[in-house]
Amino acid sequence: MKKTRRAAMLILTLALVTVIAAGCAGKPQTDPGTQTNAPDGQTENPTEEPVVDVLAGYTIWSSGREQGTAAAETSKQVEEYEAVAPTAEEFSVAYYFGNNMIVPRDRKIVIWGTAPESQNGKIVAAEFKGLKGSGTIENGEFSFYLSGTLPASGEKGHSLIVRGADGFEKEFQDVLVGDIWLVSGQSNADLTFTGTVAQSTKDLKNLYGSYLDNATADDNIRIMHQINWNLLNTTGVKRMKTPQTDVTRTTKWQIAERKRVYGASGTSFSMLGYFFAKELYTINPDVPIGIIMTACGGAPLSLLVSADALEKFPASLKNRSLTLNGITIPPAGIYNAFAAPMEKVGVTGIIFYQGESDADKTDDYCIALKASVEDFREKFGSDLLFLNVQLTSYGYESGGAKLEGVWDKVPEMRFAQSIVKIDGSIHNYEVIPSIDVGWREGDGDGAHPYYKLELGQRGAKMAAAIVYGIGDMENAGCPIPGRIGYKDNEIVIEYKYAGGGLKTVNGAAIAGFEVKKGGSWQKVEPVIEGNLIRIAVDNAQGVRYAADLHYTSTDTANLCSGTDNIAVPFSVEFN
Repeated sequence: MKKTRRAAMLILTLALVTVIAAGCAGKPQTDPGTQTNAPDGQTENPTEEPVVDVLAGYTIWSSGREQGTAAAETSKQVEEYEAVAPTAEEFSVAYYFGNNMIVPRDRKIVIWGTAPESQNGKIVAAEFKGLKGSGTIENGEFSFYLSGTLPASGEKGHSLIVRGADGFEKEFQDVLVGDIWLVSGQSNADLTFTGTVAQSTKDLKNLYGSYLDNATADDNIRIMHQINWNLLNTTGVKRMKTPQTDVTRTTKWQIAERKRVYGASGTSFSMLGYFFAKELYTINPDVPIGIIMTACGGAPLSLLVSADALEKFPASLKNRSLTLNGITIPPAGIYNAFAAPMEKVGVTGIIFYQGESDADKTDDYCIALKASVEDFREKFGSDLLFLNVQLTSYGYESGGAKLEGVWDKVPEMRFAQSIVKIDGSIHNYEVIPSIDVGWREGDGDGAHPYYKLELGQRGAKMAAAIVYGIGDMENAGCPIPGRIGYKDNEIVIEYKYAGGGLKTVNGAAIAGFEVKKGGSWQKVEPVIEGNLIRIAVDNAQGVRYAADLHYTSTDTANLCSGTDNIAVPFSVEFN
């Protein structure tokens, strides 16, 4: 079974479409420069130095897409607390609940489950760390909040108890209060420590053995592993057709100790997910971390989002499916089975790694990604943080099979993933670049680069700055254009997250920038001025950075922040 699963994973990553469409185009917007409401000849703040806009007089690039806005915090439509004694004689709490689980900090805790129709009208009650709640069974279901909220706590020994009549109760032990994250995407999101082919299994064990030794029960990290292979049966097919309200019976919360993080094939956890959780917990051990797998190898974006999001997708991306072992996973199928049960549990954010399967439609991907993130927030009831791992540098072969076709289109997908940050069309969205930690000569798997540690750490530092206020994005983020200005003889790129000033990884001249002139791309050597990149060029039609597929070193794209974070690949065209 181990070899069958690995072979199938390899096949599905290679079975991708092979045609690329144009990138996400932009249109110009004239910058009015600095303005003042004070009378002529006066300043509004005479004691302060006037603010000088370095891009005054330049045309500021704009994609023309609508700006993203913050999502409102909403509560699911479930009963509030009522001080009513429990009367239910029989009920089942959702399988989502278990020993060692995480409940959300600073948010209401929802309890839900099912009961026989004979119990309709009867009461189920619950209690956790002094918070109480109760709800009425209706149509064989119950759902209610506990009163109040709790701060983060890793204190052991607390049980969540759900009660019915005459002492009938369910107890879940060692429940912690913290943050819950989802890891979603395709095979590079769900890639586990056991790898995909024989060589990668050995390589990963050698590479990360010491890190796995540090996966202990002392960390207040809890994992929930959902496996797409378990959907490839009659029950799984049914679960994928409609949004589920619960996980499967066999899905359990587990302590993130070595035997759970690195188990047998099929039970080993996502490297990206674990390393993200480990680093985030290391930065702030006061907040326990729960991380839940909702990814599926080979999945186009259409499988990972709800049917409501799909309604807003361009036609080219809306109806994509995936066939594994003769079973077709339909659009919204993975969302229905894996993500929908998490809609009311209080998710803090998502770390996402997807795009290889859609790299032939990057012109439409920006629209679909925006619709996806906004729908996640509507479904989950919060302005959750969305961390997107930009596609990496892939090898020339994988397990002996040559990578062709769509793989050559990966740079276009990188650009689509970054442009929605540059143009501000997705709110609370950050890009994790990865071109420096892609495939390396001698690695046995060209489609699944091994180096997920660095990606998890980068994402965690960004999350810590945004969610906890530990550090700041200027130093934790990876450099990405905030504004791009151009005129007849120059392009100026104003970077965000410059870490006190841009530089190059190796101290050499800047490499990796190109401008478009006369319809073709030409290499240029810009000049760094603090957080600015200046390019002297006449009548440029666009600018891009790091457009190559393969990077075995940073010599060919070497821009980084003053805090050594590598810069994000991007591409824009001015008309």
